[in-house]
Amino acid sequence: MYPSVRLFMEKLIDYAGLFPPAGLPIEAAIRNYQAYSHDQDSWMIGKFIIPVSRLQELVPYMQLFSRDHPLMLSVIGDRSSEADACMQLLAENLERIQAFRDQYQDEVQIDVLDLPLPPIRLQAHLLDAIGKGTSKLGLRTFCELTYALNAEWESRMLANLDEVAAYNETSGLRLGIKLRTGGMTAEAFPTSNQISLVLAGCKDRGLSLKFTAGLHHPFRMYRNEVKTKMHGFLNVFFAGLLANSHKLEIQQIAEIIEDEIPDSFKFSSDGLQWRHLSMTSSDIQAYRNEGVCSYGSCSFDEPRDEMREFQLLEQRS
Repeated sequence: MYPSVRLFMEKLIDYAGLFPPAGLPIEAAIRNYQAYSHDQDSWMIGKFIIPVSRLQELVPYMQLFSRDHPLMLSVIGDRSSEADACMQLLAENLERIQAFRDQYQDEVQIDVLDLPLPPIRLQAHLLDAIGKGTSKLGLRTFCELTYALNAEWESRMLANLDEVAAYNETSGLRLGIKLRTGGMTAEAFPTSNQISLVLAGCKDRGLSLKFTAGLHHPFRMYRNEVKTKMHGFLNVFFAGLLANSHKLEIQQIAEIIEDEIPDSFKFSSDGLQWRHLSMTSSDIQAYRNEGVCSYGSCSFDEPRDEMREFQLLEQRS
């Protein structure tokens, strides 16, 4: 395997087996995660994603984990519709997180919070409550910005990226962004240009970005189950990495996201390449850590098996 593949795929896939379309019972999901975290591909799997409201459902299965192999969690906060409710729920969520940490000590690590924000224009006092509250617990926090995919989406998204970036600049903290890239129906999928706008917006503002939903396959393709083209996780992450490395504009980023030709995407001993654009392994590592971080998938088998089908986990002559 090329070192560049390892750097690209390391801890890339957060396991979201509790969520649709898999929607597994918690026992099946947590046992899957425990098995994945010990098999030959464990280096590709990141954290187990769970809503904060369901943390206590993990109690019967904590014997599967230990100080040497702790349960790595990314916790999703409760959703709210306005700022005051968001701050109240956040305080309650943080109490639950700390209580679970105290209960299991070194057998669990909770260091990421994905917080769905209300569909409003963000203000400094809300971001300050989020930043200060989560930083006290040492949580890396990603703000999920979810707006209707209509004519106002672009202006609302850019305005709130500005607000998060301004808060980070004045506070010295590093709130990140979480973007939904699909769902159960065609209407849930943002366009390539919309994803490109967020990739470019986060690049220009120095914001970390993670993704959820819809990225089941390496390459962009039409899928009958959703009656639309699903975005490929290689497309999205190649686009994000190359956008940072080459300072790409939105239209250039969109071309990468829309490319349905597998041979356009290459790994090598030196790095990766899409058509005429390339980047080094050291840049992959840097931008994966701070730029495009991970994505949530309800399946771990599907993406890794398809990577093998395309011989992307082995060196190709």
